[in-house]
This record gives sequence, C-alpha cells and structure tokens, in this order.
Amino acid sequence: MDVKAFIQKHKPLLDIFAGSHDHDTTDGVWRDLLAFPAPLTRLPPVDLQVAVAPFCDQLVLNNAATHHFQKLAHHVMALLEKLERQPQASQQAANAVYFLRLIVKHLTENLSAAQLVGFVNGERLANGSAASHVAAEPLLHSLVRRTISTLLLSKRPKQEASQAGAKQRQPLPLSAAAYLLEWELVNLLIVMMSTQLYTPTAMAAPQAHPFTAAILEQRDLVPGLLQYLLERFIEVEAVPKGAPVYQPPEEKQRGVFRLVRSAAVSVLWLPLRAYTFLIRSGGSQVSASPLAESSLLLLLALLHHAPASEEAQANPFRQAFASMQNADEAGSDSAAEAGFSGGNALAAVSFSALYEALGKRLGNERTVLLLYDALHTCVYFQNYVLVRSDLEVLLLPLLHMLYTAPGRAPSHLYMLLIILLILTQDASFAANVHKVQLSSVPWYRERLLNKTLLGSLLVVLLLRTAHYNLAKLRDVYLHTNTLAALANLAPYAQDLSSHAAQRLVSLFDMLARRYQRLQRVAEEEGDKADELQVYADFLRIVLEILNCILVTNLPANPELVYAMLHQQEIFMPFQGDAVFGELTENITAVIRYFNAQVEQARGFGGWDWSVEKVLDVIKESMKGWRTDKLRRFPELHFTYEEETSPEEFFVPYVWTFVVNHSSIAWNSQAIALFSPLGSAMSASSQTLDRLDSASLTKHSSAASEILWQQDR
Repeated sequence: MDVKAFIQKHKPLLDIFAGSHDHDTTDGVWRDLLAFPAPLTRLPPVDLQVAVAPFCDQLVLNNAATHHFQKLAHHVMALLEKLERQPQASQQAANAVYFLRLIVKHLTENLSAAQLVGFVNGERLANGSAASHVAAEPLLHSLVRRTISTLLLSKRPKQEASQAGAKQRQPLPLSAAAYLLEWELVNLLIVMMSTQLYTPTAMAAPQAHPFTAAILEQRDLVPGLLQYLLERFIEVEAVPKGAPVYQPPEEKQRGVFRLVRSAAVSVLWLPLRAYTFLIRSGGSQVSASPLAESSLLLLLALLHHAPASEEAQANPFRQAFASMQNADEAGSDSAAEAGFSGGNALAAVSFSALYEALGKRLGNERTVLLLYDALHTCVYFQNYVLVRSDLEVLLLPLLHMLYTAPGRAPSHLYMLLIILLILTQDASFAANVHKVQLSSVPWYRERLLNKTLLGSLLVVLLLRTAHYNLAKLRDVYLHTNTLAALANLAPYAQDLSSHAAQRLVSLFDMLARRYQRLQRVAEEEGDKADELQVYADFLRIVLEILNCILVTNLPANPELVYAMLHQQEIFMPFQGDAVFGELTENITAVIRYFNAQVEQARGFGGWDWSVEKVLDVIKESMKGWRTDKLRRFPELHFTYEEETSPEEFFVPYVWTFVVNHSSIAWNSQAIALFSPLGSAMSASSQTLDRLDSASLTKHSSAASEILWQQDR
C-alpha cells in the first residue's frame, strides 16, 4: 500500500480527528483511528508527512474546541501502559506512536514555544470518562514521562553467549513489532527535542524548548535513559527479518545542499567563524540498525543540549554521563540494571563492550563525537581506555580516518585531532603507545609498514596531516592541534621508524622554507609580519619537539639521527639565529658528533656505504654519547579544555547529524539553527594565507596566551 492509497482508505477517520465535531474519549472512532490499514514504517516518510500535513493544519484550528490532540495522546499513553500485560499490541502501539510523532513534528515546526505548550496541555477534559488518563501534571510532562518509561520497561531477557573464549550474557533479539516500537519511541523523543532546529541560537532561551525541558526534568529516569541509549548503540541490533521498514530506491536518493552556521570560537582549537553543514534534502537509506542509529542521535542531542542558565544548573544527562560506572566491575547484572532502578542510581554500562563498539564504528562522525564525549566527560571511561593494553582497537580506526583526510570535512579532522590530543596528554598513554607492535598496516599505501610500532604510526599520521594541511587546507587551528599532540608524544618517543623520522625532519624543512620566504617578503615589502609570526611559532614547536626527543631518548632513536644527518643542511641557516639559535644548538651538537663518527668509520671502511652501514655506525656510536652534552629545555605539554560556550559549535553540529542520518522527514525550509547560503564556506576557509593582519594577530595571540596550555 502506498501513501495515496493509505490516505484514501483512512481519510474519513482523519477528517473526524482533525474536524470541528467533538468526539468523546470513549467513542469507538479512536479505536478505529489507531487501527491503521498498514504499518506506517513501511510508507515513504516524506510522502507520509506531506499527506498528513493538511489534517494537522485543521487540527490546530479545531483543537481548542475538540481537544482531539489531548484525547489522542491519552489513548496512545493507554496503549503504551497496556504493553506490559499485552506485548502482542506492540505493532499497534508502534503505529500510534508514529502517528503522534507526525503531529508533534508538525506542531514543533509551526508553533512558537508558548503556543506549543498551550496547544499540547490544552484544557482539562470535562468528560469524566477521561479522568483516569488525566494526571495531576500537565499532559506534555505526562507524555514525555510515559514515552521514556516505556523504553525503560523494554528490558529483555539475556542468554549465555560465548565470545572470545569467555561467556557473556547477550540480550535476546527483539521481535519485529517490539523493535519498531522502540525505534518509534526514540524517534518521538528526537522530534520532541527538535524545537532546537527552529531556534536560531544554540543556547536555549527560557521556556524555548518545552519538551526538552520536560525530558531533563525526569531526573529519576535520566540514568536509565542514558544507559538504555548506550546499550542500544553497543548492541547495534539489525532490523528483524520481515520487519516493515521503508527503504527508498537508490535512484531516488536526494542530493545535498549547504547550510552554514556562523558562530564565535567556542571550543579550544575548534574554529567556528563559519562552518559548513551538508544537509540531505530528502530521505536517506535506512541504517542497517536504525534503532542503534536513532539511539545514538538522541543521546548526542541530549548530551549537548544547553539549558538556559535561568532554568537549570546543568544538563542532567551530562552529569549522569560524567558519573557513569563500569558494569563489568560488578561481576553481575545488578550493576547493569542500576540505571533502571530510579532514585539516585547511577547509569552503568559495560566499558569493554562500549570500547569495542566505538572501535568498530569509528568510521562515521557520530561515533567519533560519542568517543569525544566519553573521553572528555566521563573520567572513569577515560581512565579505562588509558590502561587498555589493546590501544590499537581505537587508534587504528582513528588513524585510518586521518589517513583519508582529503575526503573528510574539516570538522571531522578537528574532532579526530582533539581526541588524539586528549589521549596524548596522559603520560602513560604517550609511553605505552610506543610499546605496541603492529604486524602490518594494510591501508597505508605510501610505504610498506611491517612490524612497526603503534607510536611510530601515530607520529607518521600526525605528520602526514600536518603536511596535508600546509599544502592544501592551510588551517592554523588544525596545525596547532597536530603539533600539540606531537609535542605530548615527544618525551616518550622511542624506536621511531625511518618513515616517521624522515617525515618529522621534512616537516621542519617545509616550515623553514615557508618561514624564510615570508621573512624575505617582510623585509622587502614590510608585509606578512603577522603570518611570519604564526610560522615562527610553529617552527619553534617543531624545534622543541626535536630537542625533547634528542635530550630524553636519543639512544632509542637512531633513525631520527640518520634523518637529521641526511638533511643536515636545512638546519644550518638557523645556527646563531636570534630567534631560533638556542633551539638549534642541540641539533648542531648531535649532527657534529655523529658526522665525526661516520666519517671516522668511513676512513677505515671506504666510501661505498649503504644506509644500513651508516645506521650501524650510528647505533654503535650511541655507546659513547653523553646526554649531558645537550642543553635541556622545559618540556612542552598541551592539554585540551572546552571554552565556556561549547554549545555554539556542538548544538548545530549534532543537529546536522540528526537531520542527515535519522529516518525522519525534516522540513529544511523551517530550520533556523542554520541558514541556507548560496556560496559555500567552510571552517577551513580562514587559512594562513587568507587571514587579514588584524585577524592573524588576534588568533596567534590567543594561541600563545589562551589556547596553548603549556606546563613549563
């Protein structure tokens, strides 16, 4: 059945529902209205939303007299209440929730916040037959609480499953009807929160988002909902076989249009003067696990909602996420159930399962953002990650994404680099990453990387990103993040591969040539002074990175010594330089010592030498090297922190995911959180060579005074 046939068959009931004649809650018309002739999830969502819109318009006009929306909401809640006793009613309940979602979405798009509250709450029903469904609290709050409570009551029995040599308890698969019901309940909550899309500001104004405020007020249910959404993300359960879910034909996939969000810089090293969002103008292919996808989207929207300062002290979902516990440590299912017990219980999920799920699904930005949230918000999970011995589970997917940087949005690169910065600011992680050996890296094509250390691969990919940025994007903030992560790794770098060592020296060469060119222009034309200062800062960091490795771990890095000897001429112009002279003293001393050792060995063995022979001499000469020959500098250490208004970036960022990746048919013309723009702009549009002098001075100053958290 297509949408046209569905509407034609159900039109008399829809006309009654939207009409001006009042029907009592006990009238059989409500039972008939919710007995849809087909599963609504089988129909094209865009076409269905368009077809239902005229009835929604009529309902808005007539509801003050009929209270039909309130009666529908009470019947839907009654259906949900019955599910514990009659689980076979799941399909009917899923249809009812879907229908209610269509109406709520139309209301959020077309009514102001005050009108929405007045419409949904309406007047108390005078008819006594409805009294059993009318709670003391407003209908809006009752509807929110019933929706969340139904999700939390959907706990499933578990079965023993063997995995990786250990028995684990896995939830039994959902039936098709139960799966669709949970999916629709999650989608209903997303739609309830979607007033954010139709508000031009990220920070909520007082009473601007009534449904979201009601969700946040259910504090006793917050840990349970947080746990539920994380578990659905972890389980990534596929749509049951035979479930009626619409999939648009490939030839009908829509294109994209650009929406731009302007905002001030709000997150450390995350530039947001202008940010491009790619929004699909129509439906997309339904995910293999739409319940997991929608759960992730709702979770991100909840975590990044910014309540008005007048309304609440903090977002309770972020508070619950920050205190989330590891269910694995309890040794039983009791901890995993803690979030559902109400009261002050804490959410508890399996950190090992979450770790594995994140590692497997880091190929998309939504999961990358969840990893960022977990590391930045939940110190318990961050500590768990930092002591894992299998760091490659997370790092390899992250590094693979960095490897494919040319195909990724600037926002994606920023998030990847911030995650790496968060990880590398921990000393144990920075040390341990250089102890994990990889047998191969099949996706790295420039060079065969066999039996390389994970630390060397991390350094290679950071350097590769820096080279790519200098050559293509030329984004000052991306470069700052990259160098910050490299600086955090420097004190622990050991056994750097030849590829990593060569790239590090080559990065210095590239920056040095840019700096020298800008220096000539500044001297001849009196221009480029601010850009020159930015490159001077970058060059200084790279020199400090080299100094740090030489002072702390020179004997463990013969490949770096070889790379420096091979390109020693690039350091010569900076000897005695007023700005960089002291930072090149150690490099000059190392080059001079090992040059002498190699020349002496060649005098005995002739001049027909291979790379291997030179490396052998370098390694042998390490025995006579004295560390006290080098001057020690204070170590650089960079840490990440959010600014006071991170919502200026994260709120629109999250809602672009919702618009792009949910199965909900959004009306792009109603969106106010982003504004359509004819000419595309991007976060990387403010680059080193296009910044005006005043802007560059401001940003380079901010970098040195505010953004770079250096422990000296």
